[in-house]
Amino acid sequence: RFIVLKTRNRGEKMKKIVALIGSRRKHGNTVSFIQAILRDLPKEEYSIEYIFPQDFQIHSCIGCGSCFSTIECTIKDELPLLQKKILDSDLCIVASPVYVHYMTADLKIILDRCSWWVHTLRLQGKPIVVLSTCDCNGYRTVIEPLSEIMTFMGGNVIATANGSQIPNQLNNEQWLNSISDKISKRIKKYIELPPQSNKFLENNFSCMKQCMIWKDELLKAQKVRNREVDYWKESGMLRCESFSDYLSFLDKDGREIQLIGK
Repeated sequence: RFIVLKTRNRGEKMKKIVALIGSRRKHGNTVSFIQAILRDLPKEEYSIEYIFPQDFQIHSCIGCGSCFSTIECTIKDELPLLQKKILDSDLCIVASPVYVHYMTADLKIILDRCSWWVHTLRLQGKPIVVLSTCDCNGYRTVIEPLSEIMTFMGGNVIATANGSQIPNQLNNEQWLNSISDKISKRIKKYIELPPQSNKFLENNFSCMKQCMIWKDELLKAQKVRNREVDYWKESGMLRCESFSDYLSFLDKDGREIQLIGK
């Protein structure tokens, strides 16, 4: 694969929101919570797509580690189609019900298969909203680790929320209106901005940049090529002092990184 910089149509009126939902229940609490948060967004300005685990054939990670060398998975299934939808969006919502105090296995499978995104900050400052739903406990056992994973993948987490049944939040219109107002305002703000950094992304960028420098030196001596290192070089990240500097470099021409070819 090789990397090109593609012009981003940031001025388009219709903004794309993709909601990746860990639940298989298409009329369950989690999707209802997302819909309540997004209901006041003007339909003529926002395109919203809800994605459920059963919508794509995605197998479990086999732990071969090849993606860390090739920046693509060796398993041939529909994961690239899902990844493209996420990367093509202007904002991504990642949500899951609480299962045994954690996200669902379906969502974890998808994230495991995107492991190389962590080493390359593949979400490139994309605004991310992290949501969860629960019965009466586990209020933060999904949104906290999921927010960390999204940050490790280069996403700018702009809002998080958990909706519970006890205390009654998911059926409480006053509470839903309040949380919807707060999050929808942040969505409207950040979806219009170029990709943004934050202190957590900056720390992640600094650590990963040093890892790539060490990896490059080690593999050069062994005369081994690594596509993660190539990604950092060809994207320009390795030349930048900070993630915000890198994002500013991309934004000068309204460009974004895409991987094409073989």
